[in-house]
Amino acid sequence: MIKLNFIKLIKKNMTIGNNKPFFEILRAGINTTIQDKGRNNLYHLGVTMSGAVDQKNFKLSNLILNNLIDEPVVEFAFQGPLLKLHNGKIGVCITGDVIFDIIRNNDLIEQGQCYQNYIINDGDQLDIKSTKNSLYGYLSVKNGFEVEKIWGSSSINTKANIGPNEGKKFSINQKIYLNNELNSDFKIRQLRYKKIS
Repeated sequence: MIKLNFIKLIKKNMTIGNNKPFFEILRAGINTTIQDKGRNNLYHLGVTMSGAVDQKNFKLSNLILNNLIDEPVVEFAFQGPLLKLHNGKIGVCITGDVIFDIIRNNDLIEQGQCYQNYIINDGDQLDIKSTKNSLYGYLSVKNGFEVEKIWGSSSINTKANIGPNEGKKFSINQKIYLNNELNSDFKIRQLRYKKIS
């Protein structure tokens, strides 16, 4: 029997929802963590800097979903996670230069595009295969992940073991709960840009 581990949550009055949407981690990927703008003023306590490495793509992932700009996201490097959604329908966005597929519940495989939001339904899988020309990639969800703040940030600091998931990288069979299911007014949005040489 497979035992599912839960990310440790300590928000006051938080209920770990039996009916809330969550991702089941089928593959953890390399260096997959929760990050936000970070906690960068604790050097006097011996705590190293944390936060999203690529602040631009971190913020863009939230902007495209019309989230708060500093809503925590999943950060990954090289190979990303394989995630299966349970209990609902959500909106997601991936930024960076990332190769990923959406494996629908009917086995249809949809090739994803970065800087665009998508609707993910109950039973769908998000297969974040790898980064391409960027080292890091970012996954945001509409309304955010249900994770605690420690010292003003939800960033995972693996060196100090501070943050959600006891400050550790994600591993297979864990669950990541989301704040809310998708509202009916969700709109598909895509950011288009071109590089200026």
